[in-house]
Parts: sequence; structure tokens; C-alpha cells
Amino acid sequence: MTNFENPDLQIVTSTITMDETMQNMHDDDSIIDISGRSDIPISFGTDLSDKEPVQENIPQPQYDPESWKIGKKYLRKLSLNDDQTAVLNRLWFADNVFNEIEYCRIQILKQFLRAVEFLQTQCIPVNKSYSTVIEELSEIIVCLQYNYRKESLNYRYTYDAVQTEIFNHILKLCENNVREVYGIKRKINTDFNYTHPDIQHQYSRKIVSKLEIFLTENQHQILDADYRTNIILNENNTGRWKTKFDTIKEDYSNPLAFEREIFRLAEVNIKNPSQDTIFFEASKFAAKHDKICALKLYLHYFEKDMNTSKLDRKQLTKNIQKSLFTTTEQLTDFEQILNEFVATRNLDAAIEKAVRLYLPKRKKIIIDRNAVEDVQRQHSGTVALLEEYLREDGEEGDSSANAVIPSNNEEELTINITQQTPEIHIQKYLPELNLSEIQQEILDLFEKQSFNIPQEEMAVYLQAKNLFLGSTIDSINDVCFETLDDVLIEEEDEYFTINTDYYKKFLNND
Repeated sequence: MTNFENPDLQIVTSTITMDETMQNMHDDDSIIDISGRSDIPISFGTDLSDKEPVQENIPQPQYDPESWKIGKKYLRKLSLNDDQTAVLNRLWFADNVFNEIEYCRIQILKQFLRAVEFLQTQCIPVNKSYSTVIEELSEIIVCLQYNYRKESLNYRYTYDAVQTEIFNHILKLCENNVREVYGIKRKINTDFNYTHPDIQHQYSRKIVSKLEIFLTENQHQILDADYRTNIILNENNTGRWKTKFDTIKEDYSNPLAFEREIFRLAEVNIKNPSQDTIFFEASKFAAKHDKICALKLYLHYFEKDMNTSKLDRKQLTKNIQKSLFTTTEQLTDFEQILNEFVATRNLDAAIEKAVRLYLPKRKKIIIDRNAVEDVQRQHSGTVALLEEYLREDGEEGDSSANAVIPSNNEEELTINITQQTPEIHIQKYLPELNLSEIQQEILDLFEKQSFNIPQEEMAVYLQAKNLFLGSTIDSINDVCFETLDDVLIEEEDEYFTINTDYYKKFLNND
């Protein structure tokens, strides 16, 4: 059998022949490879199991046990040096609504640093062996209060503790100083811990008396509260706006500038429930200077009042109304403006109409002279008599339309506002509390007085309503205890106080 007769044998033979040919080509030096390709060994990679895992050096945050200290916390913000940092690290705040505001806390600390620097540099101790009056006073307290000898083991520890108490008392004095600048009438308690008569005398003479003068003279270094801080302060101190309002009145120059300042004051009182009162009082003041300005501000008061849960709709006093409206027609027109505003709630339209209130009203009369002459010729006598009658009627009509409002002080003037739609009574407090009317009045009183009421004032208020102080306060706390699991009205020094966060829980936000 030949190769052609066996196909399988033919394929094998061809394969062997090709392999031999390729081998001969590699072995034959006379054959030159011009392909430019060289034998490339096949890479099977490396054994991954031989490699060790790479560990990244990620720095782990280290816990700083002193990060809570005031000096450490405000090191960069106040650009403190080492001595200042060490002093601030010895302080602690008795947290309250005022010093929890970051801006206020910074101003307190700055004033504290200025006060300490003043005591250390300007107040020379009597005993020259002490470098500062604070060190001298610390020694006096340790000796008088604890009777420790300077060489004793307890002396050093007690000395440092007393000095820390002095620094913290100075901090309280500085907080009250900042409170005064920011118009916060209520001050924190600054009683010194040591009641020994000699200690009280020395401390008052060496520290308190000198700081009172220094802090008063250096109040100008306390920065004015910024926009955000003013909003928070006004929310928690609802009567704070009055101080700024008095300043605006003293600086009155023209109605436009006055309006601008009132709007700025109202803007930082946006969370103050007494915001509408600002516009009302401004309207009363402006009535003495500019009528249109007074009407515009009263409309703004009306708009704010309608957006509150309890409508007051305070009336301007009768004397102010008489100065604003010289005729009954003007008073009637303004009543109509208010009624339309209640119905439409369009403040801009109401203000535009109020601006035109004092413009003279004139009617155009077109007379046909030919007809008049013709009638005169036919009825000359009748026309003369008719003109006389018309003149008398016209005078009577004018006098009734432009009647001057009498100046009799005994006559009451009220702006009559037509109720377009029945008022929807919105319950201010949660209905499930079932607060009585007097209990709601007391809570409203707390809100109006910044949630701080002197106990004596509350006693007089309840006595006028034939109620006992203790039982009335306890009844409110009992009602609210189930919701708070805590008392709502607390006694603090000579005040009754309410935590604003607790109070907000009882408001009906629906």
C-alpha cells in the first residue's frame, strides 16, 4: 500500500517532514531569519503565595485626655500662649442658655483673659514675696480657712484648688459683664465660696472692687453680637429688644431711617413671640413725627399679629388716633383699608392705600354752559333761589364729610374692624394636657418674660387672682410631669424658671 492509498499515514509523514524542515532551518547557519522576531519564553507569572501582604502605615487617631479642657479646646481659636492655655484649662462653665452660645462664650473668655492680665500686671500685692495679687490672696485663704502650714503636705494641693476657685469666680464676673453689654438683665450668682469675714473683706478689696472698675471701663472691647447670636438671644430673652428700640428712638432723624432701623430690629427678633409688639410701639412713636410712617408700621404690626396663634389687635390710643385722623372720613377710610387687608392679606396693597390716605379728594364736574345760560334766561329767578339752596346744602354736606374729630379726651375712639370670616380657634398647647385657663395664662406669662419670673412678682400675680403660689405651681408641674418625667417650673435663686426645650414640647404645632 502506498502513502496515497493510506491518508492517515500521509498526514503523519507530512507532519514529521515539516518538523524536520524547521529543525534543519534552526540548525543551518546559512539560513538567516529576517522576521525580526526572537524566541520569547512564556511567562507563567510568579508564585503569589511567596509574596508577603503589604501593610499600609495609616496613622491612628490618638485619644487626648485633655481635649475637653477649655484651654485645649480654644488654643487656636483664641491664639493662646502656654500660660493662657494653662489658666483656661483650670476653668469650667456652669452651663446655661447664655454661655452655651459659642459667640458669647468666646467673648466671656476674652474678657476673662483681659481681667487676669490686669490683675497680674496692674494690681501689686502688698506682700512683695508674691508675684501676683491672686497668689497672695490664695495664700491668705489657705491660712485662714484651712490653717495649713506652708511646709505641710496638704498645702500645695489646697493652694492650687483655691487658686482655681478664684479664677472661676473671676470667670463668673466676666460673664455678667458680657451679659450686661448684650442687654441680658438677669445675672448669674457670683457669691464667693468662702464666707470667712476676713476672706470676704480681703477678696472684695483686692479682687472684686478693682475688677468692677476695670470690667466697666473695658466693656467697649466686647464685640457686638452677630446676626445669628442676636436671634438666639432675642428668642430666649423676649424683652431684650426694648434696649435697642430706645436707642433707635433717641437717634430719630427722619421716617425712612427710622423704618429701616425698625425692620432691622424686627429681623433679628424673627423667633421672638414679641416681634409684633416692636411694630406696634414703633407706630405709636412715629405718630408724633410722621403720619404715613405710623400707618405703615401699624399695618406691619397687624400683619404680624394675624400670623400669631393669639390675636391681640391692639388699638392705638385715642390721642394718637386723633393726631393721625383729623376727620371722621380719614378714620373710616383707614378702617376700610384694615378690613380689606384682613380679607385679602395683601400687605403691599394696604400700604399703598394708606400712603394715599391723606391726599385731597377732588371730583371733576363738567358743566354745559349753553344749557346753563338757557335755563338762566328762562328761569332767572328760580335759578338764583336754587343756587342759594344748593350752596347751603353743599356747606352742610362738606361739614359732615370733613367733620373734625372732637378733641374731648373723654370720648373713646376705636378702629372698627369687620370680621370677614369666623376665627378658627387654634389651641396653643397640647390638648391632651387639659391645662386650665389660669395654667395657660401662667405659661403665657413665662413666655413673655423670657421664662424667668421673680418669685415675688409671681406671688403678687397669683394673689390678685385669689390663688396660692405653691399649689398653683405644683399643679402645673403635676400635669406636665407625665410628659417630661421632670418638673417644668423650677426654683432658681429668687426666680421661677422654665427650660425652653421643655416648654416647646407642650406647644401644639398643628
